Amino acid sequence: MSFLEKIKNYFRRSREKHKLTFINDSNYHEKWSLRVSSFNLISLLGLYTLVVLVLSLVLVKYTPLNSLFVSDNSFGDEQEIERQGELIDSLYQATESNQFLLNNLKTILSEEDFVDSTTQNRELDLENYQPDFTKSVEDSMLRKKVENAESNKSRYAESESYDFFFAPVNGLVSRSFNENEGHFGVDIVTLKDEPIKSCLEGTIILTGWIQSEGKVVVVQHKGDLISVYKHCSAILKQRGEQVETGDPIAIVGNSGENTTGPHLHFELWKKGYLLNPEEYISF
Repeated sequence: MSFLEKIKNYFRRSREKHKLTFINDSNYHEKWSLRVSSFNLISLLGLYTLVVLVLSLVLVKYTPLNSLFVSDNSFGDEQEIERQGELIDSLYQATESNQFLLNNLKTILSEEDFVDSTTQNRELDLENYQPDFTKSVEDSMLRKKVENAESNKSRYAESESYDFFFAPVNGLVSRSFNENEGHFGVDIVTLKDEPIKSCLEGTIILTGWIQSEGKVVVVQHKGDLISVYKHCSAILKQRGEQVETGDPIAIVGNSGENTTGPHLHFELWKKGYLLNPEEYISF
């Protein structure tokens, strides 16, 4: 028998009908029967497999099951990681800048001298150093120009006018502003535990403790104006909070070493220059 005849015989046998019968085991009665060929069974099995495969592909493609097999977010995740890294770097730089500003404010409030970092670690040869005391025409002109500019800035700072200031406390001025004596504000004697109020609207930029000045609050106002409140017994606001004119920000106290009783030491600064508070506020 040739190979071709074997194939023909196989297909002929596959199309022969067979009877599939289901019989009750207790009484041997026929329940139902089905006439089917081997070809029909193979066809039904193939069709069933195809349907199951198509349904599985549809479920994977159009349902959340897709995330279990395929991940399309790898590139997006890398971009998000890079963006978060840049954000962390910017936050670090902002934190460093804020810390530098706070250190300078603490130095101002404690009336300490600034240290010029450019002169640190600089060694001079004192034995061979010979200073030149001669003045050139250019040096004299530059010095005069700088002195005039500083004088104009100082006069501008002291002559600056504002529409309205709110008195932080009401009381008796025990010591007035005197820049030559190193007293950069006014001392107002008032009742103990009296609330201290913000002289203008602004933002709390510093709250803390200084050994000589006690508990201190610093408020940044518009127009590069800063108000300082020293010797507080308690601080009512936190750094970063917005305050309105007349809002209580602290309590009058006697904290710090440079004090002899409950009072408020109040200072005003404009663009780094001192202002006399009594020229703007009636206590």
